[in-house]
Amino acid sequence: MTARAFKPLVVGAPRSGFALLASVLIHFVPLAPGKLELRQRILNALLRHLGDHVSAAVVKAFAAHGITGDLLYNANFRYIVGGPKWLKEGDPDTACFRKYLGVRGLGDFTLVTSHPRELLDMDEVVHSHSDPGLWLSHPGYRDYAKYASVRHPIGILNSAVFSLNALASEYIQKFVPPERDNHALREQLALYKFTDLDFYEGLVRFLAPYLREFLRHRHGYTVMRWEDLITDPVPTIRQLARAAGIEVSESRARGIWAQLDHVNLTQAHKHNYRPGAGIVGDWKRWVVNEHLEIARRHGLEDIGLELGYEKFGRLEESRYTPFQQQVAGFIRRGEIHREFFDSDLFTFAFNKSNLVSDKFPFRRPGWRSHTQIERSIFKDEAVERAVWDAAENATGEINAFLRDFLDGACGTRAEALLHLGQLRQRHQTGLGARDPVRFAEAFREAERQARGGAPLPARIVSYARRALGRLRAMALPAAGVPEAPRLIESLKGYDIVFYKGVYYGLPQSLGPVRLDTHEARRQPGVIDGTTAESVRDAIIETQ
Repeated sequence: MTARAFKPLVVGAPRSGFALLASVLIHFVPLAPGKLELRQRILNALLRHLGDHVSAAVVKAFAAHGITGDLLYNANFRYIVGGPKWLKEGDPDTACFRKYLGVRGLGDFTLVTSHPRELLDMDEVVHSHSDPGLWLSHPGYRDYAKYASVRHPIGILNSAVFSLNALASEYIQKFVPPERDNHALREQLALYKFTDLDFYEGLVRFLAPYLREFLRHRHGYTVMRWEDLITDPVPTIRQLARAAGIEVSESRARGIWAQLDHVNLTQAHKHNYRPGAGIVGDWKRWVVNEHLEIARRHGLEDIGLELGYEKFGRLEESRYTPFQQQVAGFIRRGEIHREFFDSDLFTFAFNKSNLVSDKFPFRRPGWRSHTQIERSIFKDEAVERAVWDAAENATGEINAFLRDFLDGACGTRAEALLHLGQLRQRHQTGLGARDPVRFAEAFREAERQARGGAPLPARIVSYARRALGRLRAMALPAAGVPEAPRLIESLKGYDIVFYKGVYYGLPQSLGPVRLDTHEARRQPGVIDGTTAESVRDAIIETQ
């Protein structure tokens, strides 16, 4: 075991084994000293409660236009650091986070929020698909253990064609009959992506420049080949650990792989992993020679050779699978397969990132002070603008709070407690007024950390993030015998009631309130929180 703090950072192209690599490294965290200093622990505590400030404003803006049940906003992206992330061009002390938003019948758009880069360390593993050179040169990451994932370039492209993004995943979970959620659905969507050669070339044009940049900087990284992890996981995992000065036994490595072997690793995005996939060389059953030629034209074969892979070769067309024969037939006739049983799902499944999209009709409004609509095919521009306004204002508000926190002294416990008291007072009537209970809980947890409370383990933090989304919604009745609300106490005209893991402050003037409906929290004056103490504090503050 090493005495040095383990600060892992992962860079890799999407579909290159990136999530697998990060998931392996997470298992090394308990084996080395933690990376979190006092300031970061306090920041994490604050954002465990305030980290859905922007997403709450976005949801509220949609709801103001009557859009609730048809909204697609995956839980993975509602948390402040959720979504793909990178350091902002020209401002590397600012981090960007991409969110994917869609509405059934109206299309979708990508929203990028920007925040202080310190938020990246809320994840145990700092990770990004972008700028391998920048992470090496940035002074803030000089002492991080840097890793990178690589994979056969055609394997990356093949996986990108078959992948379902979070928008499509949520749409399937909400609106597609379970019997249609199968590989045939993926194949039908992939037929479009394989037969529209402009689309396939867009994927190639995105991947090739990234890999060229990576090759210039690869010696600054411990490189994991996806194929090595799949075919020889135990020694690969042990080698990754040794690169950080951590010793992992063979049995522990086997245990790590048992938890990661061909499973979904992206929580609410339930379709990131394709069952039956994850086979080395599987791309030879799906792509056709025209795809290999496009990749060669953009230099991917030479890039692959530099990464240690063999030449693409030429596929024997007489041995094409039925799927390849179908793709080849469309290409030979100059046709694109666009038929699909659900036009909304077809729209949402179209790649919104990791694609050079200049041949497709996206609107690209650009940056405001804190946010950007990156690409949009949303049909109602008035609704889009209202949501963007809400996101811009909320992001600006949380950023003002974060900058104020980061500018203050937190070198000692006494300094941190003094700073938190002043910070709370300055933002009580602004950010604090938006959700007094969450604000109070955030500072209670932050002060606990400042007094020397033990940092929460990574897995508990991950659970807390998922629970945050659930607690913000009203609990619906479970199957079987319904749970009855339980009165805790009455205080200053409120009843404090516990129901399904949530404490509610219910104004007695409302009379009976049904807590098994989503409308309950919208009643005037209703307060909710994760502890009875936080609800009591909020009731007192309303007097």
